[in-house]
Amino acid sequence: MDRWNDGRCRSSPGVRRLVAALLSIVPSFHLSGQRWRPEDRALISDFSYIEAVAVSPFTVFAATTHGLTIYDRQPRTWRLPVTALDGYPAARVRVALADGVGDAVWLGTADGWARYDATVRTWEQGFVPGGVVNLMFDARDPAGGIFVQSAIGWGFLPRGALIPTQDRPLPPPGQRIEPLDPRAALDQAPMADAMRALILTDPRLRSFRFTAAARSPDRSELFLGSDGMGLVRIDPMTGEWSRLTFGLLATRAGAVATAPWGGGGAWVASAGRVGERRGLTWVAADLSADTAIEGAGTLGFPCVEGRRLIASGRSLWLACERGVVRIEAAGSRIKLFELDNPLALAPAPDGVWVGTARGLFVVTTEEKVVPIGPLRQPVLSLVAVRESLWVGTSGDGLGLVVPGTTEVIAPPDVVDQPALRAPIVALALVRDTLVVITPDQFAWRDPATRRWTLQRARAELGRVTALAGDAGGVWIGGTNGLAFWDLPHTTFRTLAVPLDLPSAVRDVAVDRSYVWVATDSGLVRLARDAALR
Repeated sequence: MDRWNDGRCRSSPGVRRLVAALLSIVPSFHLSGQRWRPEDRALISDFSYIEAVAVSPFTVFAATTHGLTIYDRQPRTWRLPVTALDGYPAARVRVALADGVGDAVWLGTADGWARYDATVRTWEQGFVPGGVVNLMFDARDPAGGIFVQSAIGWGFLPRGALIPTQDRPLPPPGQRIEPLDPRAALDQAPMADAMRALILTDPRLRSFRFTAAARSPDRSELFLGSDGMGLVRIDPMTGEWSRLTFGLLATRAGAVATAPWGGGGAWVASAGRVGERRGLTWVAADLSADTAIEGAGTLGFPCVEGRRLIASGRSLWLACERGVVRIEAAGSRIKLFELDNPLALAPAPDGVWVGTARGLFVVTTEEKVVPIGPLRQPVLSLVAVRESLWVGTSGDGLGLVVPGTTEVIAPPDVVDQPALRAPIVALALVRDTLVVITPDQFAWRDPATRRWTLQRARAELGRVTALAGDAGGVWIGGTNGLAFWDLPHTTFRTLAVPLDLPSAVRDVAVDRSYVWVATDSGLVRLARDAALR
């Protein structure tokens, strides 16, 4: 006989003592990233796999594998996502229920319970042995607390408490506010149920499943989560539906570039794995909208791993494992130029320079691939200076291609610096100042005197992966974090993994307001002024 069938919340004294002991060593309040304001740092990842959904009169909360996304129902816009950088639980979310008295959501996780208050942007959390599998409010007293169901049955958690052990009878069936099962949700919208196959099939004919559901308190809208298509809004009366897309195509962001068009924001190239979604995503500066480019047909976008991305004219150029891809007119035309292991890109007068494992090439606007000179070694980095091109190679170090020639030469000031004959892993310009990164040295060249200033590499950054010029200095991305090198003052401002950034940096781009950082966990948007403080 089930000892919980009498509708009361009970637990033995021994279990209560065990729960109290476990809770005593687990903090209930998660205060993460206190040095950052939420608007100064946001992580955009793949939010398409939704584990739980909750709806209040004004807000939709979608708990995904990589964060909590929040949708405002009235203006129909997305708020800043809440991710691991902001305290999102590491344990898998099993169930969600909107708070009855505030703009907040309760989550049941594999470790216990969590509550996020979207008004003050704070978390409360508590541990429950075996985790929480269900949540419930009493409609007659939603302000009193919440019922939580664990492996040992139902318990009641009063507001402000940590341990769900108080004896309190479950509300009668007609007064229970509980999460909605996707099957039950579709039963309430038969027209949408009839179109389920259409709703859950994307343009590339991939099929998905509904994983979670919630109905608005006024019963005017259903919101269903899926296992790869994100959130779907359904009118239960008419069956009309729309996809509420938000986030990147894949978790890992491989390359990022700002563009002079689009009203501010960044293009992000995924760096996924075979079988994952792939392509480009436009992320608006205010995170109000995103646009994905996945290609056409069943094969979709021709690249899996985006490595470097630049915007030139009205085109995007992407270096990936198969070569270089040119994307025009927001994805209306995608062209792959097959090259062996491209590693670097730079805008050319008639197309784009490409550094590869087998030397230097130009891909022209007339869609020709032209080898440049006799160079037959890996080209690791490039930076264009008007019609000239600085070239960083793995064997000969730093060289220059001047207009009217195809040979990579070493200028006298480079020859006089033996440190610059090492592999050149990154190049950038700060106005007319050239910045060079080798495995052991950071260097910059005074454009007036052509004198070089060298400094030992920063060990705390790990292996350098990216470089982006900014006013007065450069942003240096590495496997262990990101740093701003202030050239005039020879100082560094370092942002470390995992305190400031979630994972290794793959690429960096800068505009007037933001630093955009491609990482293995997604795209991080940093307010530039805050990152420099």
